[in-house]
Formats: sequence, C-alpha cells, structure tokens
Amino acid sequence: MRSAAAVLASDSRYAYSHGPMRFDDPAWKATPLRTGLRVISSLVRKRFSPLRLAPVRYDGGRTSIYADLGTPLGLLLYRYGVKDTDIALMKKLLSPGDVFVDGGANIGLFTLAAAAQVGATGKVVSFEPAREVRMRLTQNVALNRLSQVQIVPFALSSGPGEAAFRSFEIAGAGLNHLAPSEGESGTVESVTLTTLDAVLGPTDRRRLALVKLDLEGAEHAALLGAAEILQQVRPHLIIEIEDEHLRRLGSSAAQVLALLEGLGYRFFQAHRPSTDQIALSPFGGLVHARSGPNVFATTDLARVQARGVRID
Repeated sequence: MRSAAAVLASDSRYAYSHGPMRFDDPAWKATPLRTGLRVISSLVRKRFSPLRLAPVRYDGGRTSIYADLGTPLGLLLYRYGVKDTDIALMKKLLSPGDVFVDGGANIGLFTLAAAAQVGATGKVVSFEPAREVRMRLTQNVALNRLSQVQIVPFALSSGPGEAAFRSFEIAGAGLNHLAPSEGESGTVESVTLTTLDAVLGPTDRRRLALVKLDLEGAEHAALLGAAEILQQVRPHLIIEIEDEHLRRLGSSAAQVLALLEGLGYRFFQAHRPSTDQIALSPFGGLVHARSGPNVFATTDLARVQARGVRID
C-alpha cells in the first residue's frame, strides 16, 4: 500500500515530495507576478467552501477544468497547471476522428485533452466506477460541452460481474481500487464490472487509436477482457505497471509484459528532452526511473515516429 502522503496527493504522477508549493516550477520564472498572485489567491479560496472549486484553463487553453483547492492536484492545476509527459504523448498520437479509451479516468485530465484532440468527429470512452470522482469527471465534461465523451460508470476487468471497490475521498481518488483489504481507510462500494471487448463495438474498434489504463492493479484483468481488441486492432497503450498493485488482484508486472509481448508489443517510457519534444526510451525492466509507473506499448513503431515522436 502507498504511504498516507501518497494517498493525500491523489495520484503519484502529480505528487511532489514537498507538496504543491513548487518554487522550481517554470511558471515562477515565466510569469512570477501572476504565479505569486495565484498562490495567494489559492490560499485564501481554499479556506472557504463555496470558493474551493474553481474553473481554470487547461491543456493550453483548449478546455477548462474544475480545480478543487482542497486537494494537492487542484492546487497544482490552479497555480501552475499540470504538465504531464504521457498526456503530451497521447496528444501526439491522436488525430481528429480517432477513438481513445481512458481506463481509470478520475477527474478527466486525459479525457479532456483527448476530447480536444479527437474533436467532435472523434470519441473518448471514459471508464470511472467511483461515484464521487465520476461526478467531478461529469462536471468537467459538462463544463466543456464535450458531446464526444462517453462516461462509462463501470470498472474494467476480465469479465462481467459485480465486485467490491475501495473509494477514498476526492483528494485520494487516484488510489481507488478493486479488491479492497482490511485496515484501509476510505469506504467500500459495489461496482459493476465490464470488459473493453463488450463496450467497444465494430465502429469504435475501427477508429481506436490508443488505450490508457490506470486501474491501480486491475490492468492485467482489463487486458484479458480486451483480448479481441488487442488481437484485431492492436492499439497503442499507455498502461500503469506497478507490481505491488497488480499482486493485489493476483497478477504481476511480468504477466502483463508477457501477455503483451506475445501479441508483438514493444515497451517504452516517455520523456521530454525539451518543452516541445516527446521522446521514447526502451523499457528494459521494472524500474520506472524516468516517468513513474506508466509504460507505453506499441506494435507499430513506424506509426509512432511518423507522428513526430523521437525514439532514443
């Protein structure tokens, strides 16, 4: 289990060892006055419940998102914005009219950026089983009037059914997970299980370009439930691989990698050599030193390079 500090940080990708007060953020150098005012404003607003939820511009101004100033992620969004390498990679790989799957959508960081990228002719299918965070996701989609987003209130797995699901308060929603154990905080709710093969029909499959899975240990099960799609479509994948979480559901990082290797996938991690460039480095093991636990998997490296992604 992650530490209490990690839970409060909502998601390890957006957690910083010294919290959301980031004096090393480029915003301080680029716009020091504005950034300082945003920090002061956030400290005031977070003390008053009616002012805690603030809409801010997101994804370079292409969309807006509600920043909950009572959470570390909300403070980052309000003060500096979120600059995520995997989101930048996703945007490189999506075109107008594409279909994108956001497995474990949370409040919609990937969903909103993907929706802007695929446009009104495309589609984003966002899976989020937890009630409270799904409400936030729905608010963010409605804020931007994104009719191309389909929110699915189910958990992805290897087959249909019902299961117990651990839900934390909104600040820790990035750690919500199946197979809850005793001694954890949060609450347990019952959720409906489904599979990617069941949800995505032929029309969506023909346009499916990329699948992102951040399921706190259910990634292997979700891949098993996407057997037809993986064999027939072979979309690019951005997938969280954390052995500790996978073991919670009886799987392992080795099993995930073996399953995908058998289908011809190769593995990389994304990084940014510069602010306007995305590069991929070969993923050679279970140490996620550069960009956390997310791994990019593809069967078509030439198609990735054609989108302007550098291969190291």
